[in-house]
Amino acid sequence: MDQHDATVRDVAREAGVSVATASRVLSGSGYPVRASVRARVLEVAQRMSYSANSYARVLSTQQSRLVGLMVPSISEPFFSEIARGAERFLSARGYLIVLCDTDREPETEHRYLNELRGLRSGAILVAHTAYGQELLDAIAIHPAPVVVIGRDLPCASVQLDNRGAAAVATSHLIDLGHRRIAFVGGAPTSLAAVDRLAGFKLTMSQRGIPVDEALIMEGDFSLESAALAMRSLLAGSPPDAVLAANDVIAIGVIHEAVEQGLSVPRGISVVGINDTPIAAFMNPALTTVSLPMRKAGEAAAELLLQQMETQTRSDVVVSLAGELVVRGSTLSKGH
Repeated sequence: MDQHDATVRDVAREAGVSVATASRVLSGSGYPVRASVRARVLEVAQRMSYSANSYARVLSTQQSRLVGLMVPSISEPFFSEIARGAERFLSARGYLIVLCDTDREPETEHRYLNELRGLRSGAILVAHTAYGQELLDAIAIHPAPVVVIGRDLPCASVQLDNRGAAAVATSHLIDLGHRRIAFVGGAPTSLAAVDRLAGFKLTMSQRGIPVDEALIMEGDFSLESAALAMRSLLAGSPPDAVLAANDVIAIGVIHEAVEQGLSVPRGISVVGINDTPIAAFMNPALTTVSLPMRKAGEAAAELLLQQMETQTRSDVVVSLAGELVVRGSTLSKGH
């Protein structure tokens, strides 16, 4: 059947509800329908392209219950944990999340922002990566309440202390006696990567240890780029420890070290940042700096909800710090 010919009966059958229930949801009726059922019917209607004009009217009548969540990549643990925190907080209060995975494509970012503006929805924008200045300016003047995670804009925001996280991780390696410490980073356009590198360099300088630029490698937050960076490091005068800009990079680093015959941590110590769920289950378990990603999502959702309920804009800033979690991937030098 052609999706564009879908009827109320088709939507009801696909959503597993009665025709009456589907009709109430799709007509924007005030008749009480459970939030989970309403969300399911709307999702099916959108997927089946049911009566686009009717669907748009339904969305417009529920604009105060819609929240747009823009993320650069939902497949990355950092962003999926933030999204989980925001979604749980808002759905428990009757709000429906519209997930916008931009895949770091500028055109997609602008398209989503325009669509969210058209829906007059609130928006949590996880801007921890390479959003361009043009998009950031558009975000700042978005007419609905906005909360940004990880960027300093003239609106409410939640800031994760990336420099502090790198400083804690670097100090841990220095305290273990390591001096030739490499840094394997993410994309240079990523604010998080830039801040973590800055925290690493500052801590090395404050502790009186020269930074060897040959031991600083860029990547793109992927396992493949991390492994390639580690291969380059080991081909020269290898470091005795590595600070990875996040846990995914740390996994790639460890994999390549083992492939090259090095033992972790006896041959080389490795520290990550974020404390994603897989970190504790690696072999060896990854020493990392735990950043409260889910809490950041919850805090951003709470800030957004406050603005939506009061119909005001805010520039409140919530700052969240990380905490070192020592596991099995680091060891004292010469142990």
